[in-house]
Amino acid sequence: MRRSGQITVFLSMCLLCVTALLCVMLESARTAGSKFYFQVAVNSGLDTLFSRYHRRLWEEYKILGLEYGLQEELERDLETYVNKYLETDTWYPMRLEGVEITQMKGLGEAGGDYLAQEVLSYMKYGIVSRFVIHPEEGEQFLKDIKEAAVTGGLAGMYNKQEREVRRLEKAVENLTANIRSQERLSGEIEEALESDDEQEFEEKAQAFKRTADQYPGLLEKYEKQARTLAAKQQESRAGINSAKPDLQEERGELLESQWNPYDAYLEKDGARYQELFEQQSITKRNQELLEETEILVEELLDYDEEDEEEELSLEPAAETWSSRYERSKINTNTGSGDKKKQNLLDQVQKLAEGGLTKLVMPEKTVISKGTFTGEPRTLQEAGAAGLLGGSMAERVLIDEYCGYFFPNVLEENSRNIAYEMEYLLQGRNTDQENLEAVLRELLLVRQGLNLIHILSDGEKREQARALALVITGGVGLAPLADIAACLIMGVWALGEAIQDLRILMSGGKVPLWKQKRDWNISLEGLLDMGGGKMPDTAQNHDGQQGFAYEGYLKLLLLKEKPEVKHMRMLDLMERNIRQTEPGFSMDHCAYYVDIRGKACGKHVFFALPVVENFVRKKEGYGLEAGAEKAY
Repeated sequence: MRRSGQITVFLSMCLLCVTALLCVMLESARTAGSKFYFQVAVNSGLDTLFSRYHRRLWEEYKILGLEYGLQEELERDLETYVNKYLETDTWYPMRLEGVEITQMKGLGEAGGDYLAQEVLSYMKYGIVSRFVIHPEEGEQFLKDIKEAAVTGGLAGMYNKQEREVRRLEKAVENLTANIRSQERLSGEIEEALESDDEQEFEEKAQAFKRTADQYPGLLEKYEKQARTLAAKQQESRAGINSAKPDLQEERGELLESQWNPYDAYLEKDGARYQELFEQQSITKRNQELLEETEILVEELLDYDEEDEEEELSLEPAAETWSSRYERSKINTNTGSGDKKKQNLLDQVQKLAEGGLTKLVMPEKTVISKGTFTGEPRTLQEAGAAGLLGGSMAERVLIDEYCGYFFPNVLEENSRNIAYEMEYLLQGRNTDQENLEAVLRELLLVRQGLNLIHILSDGEKREQARALALVITGGVGLAPLADIAACLIMGVWALGEAIQDLRILMSGGKVPLWKQKRDWNISLEGLLDMGGGKMPDTAQNHDGQQGFAYEGYLKLLLLKEKPEVKHMRMLDLMERNIRQTEPGFSMDHCAYYVDIRGKACGKHVFFALPVVENFVRKKEGYGLEAGAEKAY
């Protein structure tokens, strides 16, 4: 008996359709899962890659950086790490087609911004608990240091300008000495004529001519020096005007008042110049009178030869000379100032102008001969700087980091560049150059701070004024003593700054803004310093107030451009690690990596022919995943 198979076929077709539908749904769900699985594989591969951070860079500087050679090598390593996940038997079979690094940023790029990010992360979440400079105090300290540096520079202007005044006064002394010689020779000429001494008259007349002939040249030198001083005064005025933005109003007024004596001096010197200029006309008329007198003497001598009975008499010539000779109206008294004390002040300035390192470092200190080899990084190489390390709080934190990880001259180490903090400030090629430059910058700052203290202390200003009167002895124009007082205050501030550096380099502390009790050198001690007797620095450093040497270095770092500082930090890190790893380069230390991976997923539930026909016989499907990571 024949049986119909229609129902079986119908049910088989229905079952096949239902099975195909279930397979499509399952494959769709699995495909979605495979995308997430591939994303996990890419993320994990990148995490594995970043676990290869450079160990010494972390151990020595707490900086994370991924060292690499070529970008292609990193891509191959990433493929290896991702494949570890794809080779596992799972519900997500797939084949990796490749991993591409689309973007990578190094620690030294963007002006060292990424290095700064690492430093800030460590300082914010690290174990540092004690700060020399607190972030909230940075803004005020930066203003103080800028003001001090500007004031120290202005103090240098004072000293240079005072030297020009002394040169001008020396030119005046030469002129007045010439006038005194003319007056003296005039009297001797008159005596020779009155005593009828023809030979003596000729000798003194020739001496007078030589002396008078020198006057125009001396006057020209005086005029040249007066113009130089006036130009210096204009430069000084421009200097203080440009410095005003960095000065507090009251301190700016104090410093500006220091130039008042120079203004008064130049004003009075204008009247003195007129007198000296008029003296040139007087000298010329006296020279003409001398020529007439010589002719008259010759006539008298000829008359005497014709009349042998008459005795020689030059009385008419003497009367002519004495009645018509014009005496100078200029006061030529020189007075008697204490030149010895002036010389001692000059010696103090020469001390600072000489080798400062030897002057302030403790005895038997051996200065490092370390040399920076190779070319330092430049901002052009690093690219444009961003914003990191620009805010005051960030700058303070980075400077504190530098104090922890980069030694200075007072800390022993065996690195190629031993004075690393000094290098961060100056960027010179040798330790010796960096140390000398830092000491000079620190001397300038301390001189400025000390000068502000002196100008604010009425007692010290009076002491300086009293010594100025002793030095000048009331010579020259009235404002000359005030100018000398300006010099004394500037040199006093300089001498105190030298002693400040000697204390710092011996391990002591110096307050940023001093009180009277903190002052070290009296004016007598300043003169002793000029004589070669340096004050003692032996003192108990415990309980001292103020900043130690490292603290002042951090204060100076506040003024440095962040991007320049970051470049120098990179240079030091690289060169120190190269001592044991010659091929190391901070340029090949990645901070950030962005990748894109591609894979081909394999179908699992599309194996049935009917399903393959249903999905148009696609053998696989494309997968893409991206990931980015930064330390």
